[in-house]
Amino acid sequence: MINNTLCDDVFEGVRQCLIEALDVAPDSILPESRIINDLGADSLDLLDITFRLERHFKIKISPRDIERRAKARLGDTPMEIDGVYTPDALLELKKALPEIPPEELAEGLSMSELPRRFRVATMMNMVRKCQENKSE
Repeated sequence: MINNTLCDDVFEGVRQCLIEALDVAPDSILPESRIINDLGADSLDLLDITFRLERHFKIKISPRDIERRAKARLGDTPMEIDGVYTPDALLELKKALPEIPPEELAEGLSMSELPRRFRVATMMNMVRKCQENKSE
């Protein structure tokens, strides 16, 4: 999927929002680029990027939606213990975030570390999910 996205309208829109928010070169933005580690975003930038994506695509993004969906599938099983994702939660996150290499969603991952794993493709998938929900 990732290699076919270079001509994708969603990729182009996400890339434009990242260029504006982070002042990075267009050719540095690939679907597999990590938003924080590769493109230099910080937590405030993530909020700015979310706002720009919402405005560009005319959608509403809930920053914790991925975790909420995983938690709903877990039912009564805890999502985290002392701020660290449980093994069951990690399995759900791997399903919800297939663009992130599984080894980056490994035992010991804290909730605060998850955004460091987000890729450009993560933003693309969030946009697509919001668009699908909007059209239903």
